[in-house]
Amino acid sequence: MSEALPGNPGPTLQRIYDELAPDERESVLIRLLDGSSAERLALVLRKHGHTVSASTIRTYRRSLLEA
Repeated sequence: MSEALPGNPGPTLQRIYDELAPDERESVLIRLLDGSSAERLALVLRKHGHTVSASTIRTYRRSLLEA
């Protein structure tokens, strides 16, 4: 298991993050935290075999703001 994502990610995002190579993790983490389009990030992840919805990404981002 890799280092956990900051905040309180749901199991889907944490699983995807754990499955990524270290350089991919860094890139995804940057995109999760920089406010990039959730739809675009979800699309890119799905293209690479990681099923996640834009809604899941938005929910995670909101949880970070509430923490």
